[in-house]
Order: sequence, then structure tokens, then C-alpha cells
Amino acid sequence: MRLVGNDSLMGFSERFQGANRIDAGRLSPYWGEHAARYHFALERVAGKYVLDIACGTGYGIGLLRKSARFVCGVDIDREAALQARSECGDRSAVVLGDGLRLPFHDKCFDVVTSFETIEHLHDRLGFLRELERVLAPGGVLLISTPNARYTKPKAGKPLNPFHVYEYTPDEFREQLSRVFLIEEHLGQSLEIGNRISPFFIDQQRLPRKPSVQIRLFFWRVMNKFPLGLRERLSEAIWNRPFYPTEADYLFSSERLAEAPVQLAVCRKK
Repeated sequence: MRLVGNDSLMGFSERFQGANRIDAGRLSPYWGEHAARYHFALERVAGKYVLDIACGTGYGIGLLRKSARFVCGVDIDREAALQARSECGDRSAVVLGDGLRLPFHDKCFDVVTSFETIEHLHDRLGFLRELERVLAPGGVLLISTPNARYTKPKAGKPLNPFHVYEYTPDEFREQLSRVFLIEEHLGQSLEIGNRISPFFIDQQRLPRKPSVQIRLFFWRVMNKFPLGLRERLSEAIWNRPFYPTEADYLFSSERLAEAPVQLAVCRKK
């Protein structure tokens, strides 16, 4: 399957075989949240040609290629693309590219994954149209973005300084429907029972009951321990890693209204 005109995907990859393997944040509080979206995508990419847009350092490529026929990661940042090469193996590659001007022919991918990208862009509709252009007929877009009903931008301005715009579920649905057919619209939420979420915004919303605040205090103390000690204590106390894993996240339409992140499964019209 020929995707680009003058320079092959594997040609780009082969030029950077010496790139060092990196730690893609697997021991950070955010790893489970991000990895969960790629695990959600696995059954939908099985045997498919997949584009992972804004792939960053490439951890998603390493997950998707377990199931996909071929995965191409794209990022506009050269250093990120170099690091992402470490996640590549058989049936995968990385190219430099701008999400608004992708270096691919029309209709060349079966699935596009775009996780936590659109909120960083000014021309969001142009971005969606570019993703639609490279999707084959009947192709699928898996796209996620923060839920403004949870993050609560101030006067329309996101609290995250790197975000241009955050959508409410209704706004996101309206924007996506201008280009795609929406098959599923889900909320991604953390399900860890009475354990403490590692995210500050979640901790701020905890009940002020003494029992909860004591748990929060001890969590913050443990969070300052060296990594090895923290992990050993967590396994001893809770029989699991200190930070949530991908298994701790639930995707559900019933949770969409209050979930921190929204994810849509769309199909090319």
C-alpha cells in the first residue's frame, strides 16, 4: 500500500535506527489514562492500516502495532519523531508531518487515532477535514479531548495553558458531525474505588470528611517516596501499582456528562 509520494515511510524510519529508546512515561500518573485509549482502540484497528496523529514519543505505536496491519505515527516535532522511532518494529513507522497538511495520498488509512490533540489547535475544523481526507471509504476515526463540563474553562479559556479550546460534549458532537458520522460518544473516567486519584483536580473535589482527607494526606506523603519504595508499599497495601493503570479506566456513554475526557468513534460519510 503506497501512502506517500516521494519518500517512503520505511525510508524515514531507517534513517533513524540509532535513536535511543526512551521511557514513555509508563511510571507517571498519566500513563494509564493515555494507554487506556490505545487499548480501547486495539480491537478496532485489528488488521488495519492505522494513522496515529500527533504520536509524540510513540508509546501508542508500540501498543497499536500489536493488533494493526501497519501503524504510521506522525508528529510535527522532529525530536519527538526521533524518539518515537524506538517504539517501531515490524509493520510500523514514523514520519514528520503537520496535522493540517498530512504528507499522504487521499483515502489511504482504514483507521485514524487522534487522542488529546484537537484541543491544541486553532483550525480544528480544518484538522478534522484533513483526517477525513486520508481515511478510506467507511474508515474510522477514534478521537478524544477533555470534557469542558469537567475542566470548567474560565470565560471560554482553558485552565491548561497549552489548550486553545475545550469542548462540552454537545459542542464536540456538533463539530464532529460536520465532517463525520458519530457511532459512539463516550466518557472516559477513572474507576479506583476509595483509592486516591493522582490528579490534582480530582483531589480538590474530594469530600472534606476527615477519613477522606487523612487518606489524601498519606497518599501525598507516599507520593514523595523514592519510586521503588513507593511501588513496593503500594503492592503490599493495595496489591497494585501506585498510579492507575489502563485497567482502571472505564469508557461509558452513561458517564459522558461528568467524565474528565470524552472519546468519539466516528465513521467517514
